[in-house]
Amino acid sequence: MKDKLYKMMSWPQIEAIVYGEEGNPQTILGRHNISAYTLYQTFIPTAESVVLHIEGQKKTYNMEMADEAGFFAIAIVGKEPRDYTYEVVYKDGSIKMIHDPYIFDVSLDKDQRKNWNKGTSFDSYRFMGAHEAVIDGISGVVFRVWAPNAIRVSVIGDFNDWDGHAHPMMFDEETGIYSLFIPELKAGNRYMYEVCVKGGECSVKMDPYARSFDEGAEVGMITASDNYEWNDKTYLKNRKDIDISDAVINIFELDNSLWETGNEDITDANVNELCDYVNDIGYTHVLLNVRTDRFYCINTTLYENYSLKKIIDSFHSKGIGVLLRINLCFFDQSENGLKTFDGTYLYGHLDDRKRYNAMFGYNFNYGREQVRDFLMSNVIYWFDEFHIDGIHVDEISTVLFLNYGKNDNETAYNMYGGIENLEAIDFFKCMNTNIHKLYKGVLTTTKETGMFPNVTTSVANNGLGFDLIWDNGFGDDYMDFLRKGDTDIHKLTDSMAYAYSENYILTISKEDVISANDFDYERVSEGAGYFDYVAYEDNMKMAVKRATLSFFCAHPGKKLIYIGQDEKNLSSRLNDLYKTLPAFHALDRYKEGFEWVRSIDNGTGVIAFMRKSEVFRECILVVCNFSLEDYKDYKLGMPYEGKYKAIFNSEEKSYGGNFKLPAKMIDTVDEEYDGKECTLTIPIPAMSVSYYAYSPYSEDEFLKIAARKAAKIKKELEKEAERRAKELEKEALRKAREYNSLTKSS
Repeated sequence: MKDKLYKMMSWPQIEAIVYGEEGNPQTILGRHNISAYTLYQTFIPTAESVVLHIEGQKKTYNMEMADEAGFFAIAIVGKEPRDYTYEVVYKDGSIKMIHDPYIFDVSLDKDQRKNWNKGTSFDSYRFMGAHEAVIDGISGVVFRVWAPNAIRVSVIGDFNDWDGHAHPMMFDEETGIYSLFIPELKAGNRYMYEVCVKGGECSVKMDPYARSFDEGAEVGMITASDNYEWNDKTYLKNRKDIDISDAVINIFELDNSLWETGNEDITDANVNELCDYVNDIGYTHVLLNVRTDRFYCINTTLYENYSLKKIIDSFHSKGIGVLLRINLCFFDQSENGLKTFDGTYLYGHLDDRKRYNAMFGYNFNYGREQVRDFLMSNVIYWFDEFHIDGIHVDEISTVLFLNYGKNDNETAYNMYGGIENLEAIDFFKCMNTNIHKLYKGVLTTTKETGMFPNVTTSVANNGLGFDLIWDNGFGDDYMDFLRKGDTDIHKLTDSMAYAYSENYILTISKEDVISANDFDYERVSEGAGYFDYVAYEDNMKMAVKRATLSFFCAHPGKKLIYIGQDEKNLSSRLNDLYKTLPAFHALDRYKEGFEWVRSIDNGTGVIAFMRKSEVFRECILVVCNFSLEDYKDYKLGMPYEGKYKAIFNSEEKSYGGNFKLPAKMIDTVDEEYDGKECTLTIPIPAMSVSYYAYSPYSEDEFLKIAARKAAKIKKELEKEAERRAKELEKEALRKAREYNSLTKSS
């Protein structure tokens, strides 16, 4: 090696590069002006030799191998500003022209740095992770990862033999972000990060911002922009006008198993078939369970041959909204995930009492700006890139309460001595505020089991700001009722004591199905349903199912049902009634939309209630018989006199039962009963739910009724007068006889 070249080189830094200990490789690798020379240095562990090509020069320069590990260098007289490439002869004999990764500026701009450090980027998915890019006319991939406490981070992949020494990333102290642009890389390459921490320990990590991963290999994949041409412009425009508060919300929960068709790919045919089914049955939304705990990733083994965007676009073409189940509460304990990502609990709390999630793994540290940005950007990513219509956040109780599932000695209380996780509360408020500001007409739903108050109250009124919350109490009570048969009917009525404390969704979700099967996941995966283990004989289980679906439709609250738990003909009819009868949805959030007719079981197993809209004549009477007894003439005390027309019964022949609806309208009878002024007598088959449309009497009918009442009263009065006259006559005769008797005796 020439003496001048030797003196120009920083051998301690070269050693750090060779041994993988250099966190700022850009200070030595690449092109640097030193005195009157331009020094070129590169480290390619698999290279046999390297030739420098400078743009515009015919002359080439054989670089010297400064270290047998693969470190090459050359110094050229003059300050050479032009682009250059390396002609690399690899040890396997292959030859390739490459650009030097360490001359490309990949630093964030001023605003990006500021927003990143404040945790307010909200679109960091656009610059974090791996992205195809063109810099200075050169195509390649930009990698960025947040690891402020790491000593060194390298990009490893199938393009560099997974060697952590080959592509160490450049560190920015202001943001804590490691970055690198690797020219010539393209979508499809698999990659990970090798993260080295204090003490010299190195581990392989998934990219937190990776957009796809190979599940079989547990590695990330570089994805290209698909430039998908959406066809839902009109749909998205109309979505802005949706008022969630009084809208019909009827969600069909789907599952990954729907796409797992053996060796068959997802096709236009089976996607269109599904969309047609959902549309024909009358669901307004679908909930897709396609998320993984990889956050930004989609499982490529499931979707690599068919675009998830195309699936969503297909639903939008039918006017069907798409919700996505999303994890914003915890990360798992896998070593290649977020756990001790840079040698510290970067995404979690240093205090293990706050970090530990009693159910799933580790809680996120919502107080750390970059973690909030990571999560919020994840939400924005799905709305922006996939045009989703809402998100469902599971199990937020585990993070809203600092003591959830913990003993006192395991709980770190908040600054006021309370058990509320103030940072998590603030995050969800911020999330819902921004979602509803940016995307009008979308839904945010959640499942909360810890009795946290005001989950669906607006942020302006100190609530969390979710649109809807799953009604876990009602679902648990209902399944308990079905397991015990026709006893404890109060479990079906207790829900109305709290029905308007939140904006609820009634669910028969996948989780409900699993719970109903005693958490036997294998049994559920083999097709076991929600009604398989209820306390009824097999010949009654279908009637139980029909009655359940009909009861759910009529009960206050939005609806969600898991695939396989509905019945095509019945569900289609119920969903149509739910949409077209204002009484079933218009006042869902208000107590004025509901009135009990009979809420106390008198031993018959029958409960009844009225559903109302803002128009009185649109009332619907709902009668539920959860017993195994048929009642031919069942008497109900009614709050409103009028005519009632049977419009639906879950045991009609068309749905698999044997009941025929009464053809004629049924009038109330002027008779006091159950504290009501009139009665209605109707037939009720066993294990059934009936709907009756209410028609108040017209003015002429009320006058005729009044005339009949007057005639009846007149007749009763005449009878009373006649009776009284006879009594007076008898009294007069008695007195006459008494006086006559006294006269004779005197």
